[in-house]
Order: sequence, then C-alpha cells, then structure tokens
Amino acid sequence: MIRLGVVSSAAVLVVAGAVWAGETDCGEARLVCADVKDSGSATAIESFAQIYADCPIYSQLARDLLIGLTGEASAPAKVDDPKEPRRRLRVSDLRPRPEPDPDDPPQDTDYSDGEYDCLMAAAAPGQSPYFDGVKWADMDAENAVAICADLLLKDQDVDAEVVAAFGRALIKGGKLEMALEFSELAAMEGSGLAMNTRASLYNDGEIVPTEHETAFAWYMAAAETGLPMGMHNVAYGYENGKGIAPDIDKALYYFERAAFFGYEPSLLHLGVIYREGTHVARDMQRAVDYLKMAARNGSADAAARLGYIHEIGENGYSKDIEQALDCYFQAARQNNVVALHNLGSLTYHGRDGVPQDTEAALLFWGRAAKLGDVKSQRKFGRLLYEIGDVDEALRFLRLAAEQGDDEAQKLIRQIEGD
Repeated sequence: MIRLGVVSSAAVLVVAGAVWAGETDCGEARLVCADVKDSGSATAIESFAQIYADCPIYSQLARDLLIGLTGEASAPAKVDDPKEPRRRLRVSDLRPRPEPDPDDPPQDTDYSDGEYDCLMAAAAPGQSPYFDGVKWADMDAENAVAICADLLLKDQDVDAEVVAAFGRALIKGGKLEMALEFSELAAMEGSGLAMNTRASLYNDGEIVPTEHETAFAWYMAAAETGLPMGMHNVAYGYENGKGIAPDIDKALYYFERAAFFGYEPSLLHLGVIYREGTHVARDMQRAVDYLKMAARNGSADAAARLGYIHEIGENGYSKDIEQALDCYFQAARQNNVVALHNLGSLTYHGRDGVPQDTEAALLFWGRAAKLGDVKSQRKFGRLLYEIGDVDEALRFLRLAAEQGDDEAQKLIRQIEGD
C-alpha cells in the first residue's frame, strides 16, 4: 500500500527512500486540501493553490476545483529561484522482486469500493486477472481523473495499482507532470503499469528528455512484473530497434508471451506477421488462429482482416462468405471502416451469393464515409448522385477529394460539367 500522507507527488524518490522536494510540507497539503475541497469556497481554494504551489498534485487539484466553481483557474504561483533538476527514479532503484513460491495460491487483492471504482475507470487491459481494464480509446479521462482524485484525497492507504491507474488517466487527460509523479510512487511499489507509464513518457519526451534506451529499460521492467502491455512494448522495441538492438527472435518471443495472456494488440500483430510473412514464413492457418483470438478479445481490426481472408480466400485459405459476413458485421458494430466499406461493396454489387441491395450499400458506405473513410466517401457520393441527391453527393466527393482521392475529383468535374 502507498501512504499518500507520507509520500506525496512532490517527493523525490532516491533509491528505496523518499525525501521532500523544497520546504513545503506536501503531507500537510493533502490533509488541508480535503478540508478546502469540502468548504466549497473559491477564495479558500485559490489561496490553497498559491500556498501549496510547490506541491504540484494538490495545487493542480485545487485549480481544477476552482474551474468547477468559477469557470476560471488561478495562475500558478511564480517561482523566483529555479530549482535544480530533480533526480528521477531509475530502474536500478527498484527493490528486487521476491521469487514467487509456486505452492502459494494467487492472492486476490481486497480493494475498497473507491479503489475498485478508480480501477474500473482507468486500469489498463491485462493489468490484473481480477478486473477488466479499459482500452485507451474507450477511457473517459475526465471522469477517471475525477473518480481517482476523489479517492486519493480521502484515503490514506491506497494500493499501488490504483495509483498507477490514476497515472494512466492523468496521461490521457494531458496532465503529464502529475502522471510522472504518481507513476514514480507506484513504480517504486512494484506496479508494472506505472513502469510502463514511465517508459511511455521517456519515449514521448514532453516532460522528460527523450531517452529510448531508458524507455526500453522501463518497458522491460514492466514486462518482468507480468504486465502483457509491457511485454508487447518490449517486443515492439526488439522488432523496430527502438532503444535496443533489433532482434526478431526476441520480438516474437515477447509478442507470444503477451498473446498467451490474451493481450489483444499482440494477438493482432502476430496475426498480421503470419498473414504477411513478415519476419517468418507465411502461415495462413496461424494467422487466422491469432486473428480469431484477437477478434474474440474485441479487436475490430482483427475481425475485419478475418472477413477479408474469408471473403476472397486469401493466399489459398478457404473461401467462406458466411464467415466473412459474420466477421465484417462484428467489426462494423465497432464502426470499423474497412468492414463497413467491404459490406457496402458486397451489397451494392451483389457478389458471392450476397443479395444486391442498394439501400444496404447506401447505409454501409454512408456510415463509413461519415467516419472519414476516403474510398467510402467517394462511393457514397457517387451512389447519392445516382439516386438524385446531387448536393449531398458533391459534399462527400469533395471530402474525398480533399484527402487526395483523384477519382473523386474526376467525378466532381463530371457532375459540375467542367
């Protein structure tokens, strides 16, 4: 457990210990912030933000509260004397992980209701076998930050994985400094997600120097905790030589480790590798097996790729239009534009036993066109012109032409008589 009353976001983690940065008592800030928050006074909150400006988590939380009350935030207090850059936590600072006893049963962490709510809003897929994670694209950052911040302001003892989930939500919400602080706390307590978060920050280089070698070291540390996301990122590093010398065998090893835990991006990537024969001999059966597992785990991209394999009998794989339609519809329900476009083509032309249905094609292409798919914008525009809706036809054809579609530009000239 992390005691936020003892170690705060303004702490400097050095080896296995922690010391305060500057002279401001950030432990006191946490206690005062809870009272100020409950007061509902904009004046009190603004004063708090100024007094505890050296405690970035709590001063930022106060400014967020102020925005909620008045619509305006107080300016951060000016710092007269710039401080020396602080020493950041390194992988070598982490405490050695104890060797697990194979005879011990797995321990299910007893989360409080508040911790559970935070994890449901912000935890990563594969972070724990005891709860589902939230995909990055599906996370409501504002809601997740609010839920987790409310918990951290109230509770003294919080599990490291909860703190790590908060850090992930902070990154999605653009609060990178706070995310870095919280990830240091949780990483020190052994959270693989927090280590992965630190790696991503070193890759991006927005608030710490871009250091791909440091990022890879943190990804490897995350992988060694058993985090599938960390394994996937290690594999990506080996595959692309990012932060480490390229090594395809090691890349495949870590992709397969992550896939073993059902990590969707690794399953999808392995499916693509075997489908295209990248790094390995092409193997359509293995490709389909990996893509099916990814699709079962919710990957619309995998389902769309499977649909195309079944539709055309790609690379000698058996053609099965019913399977293709099932896969396309699974992906289309998640607004996958490839699946929507291909369903439009099948229904417009009436191919492979699929009944010709212009209205269905209009629906599929229209949905993909509105999601920004260029080919669908062109085909939807042409179909609208065929049924007499010239203005709407030109609108979608222009959208496609603006994205570089030469065929759409030709159709526009034909319609306008140029």
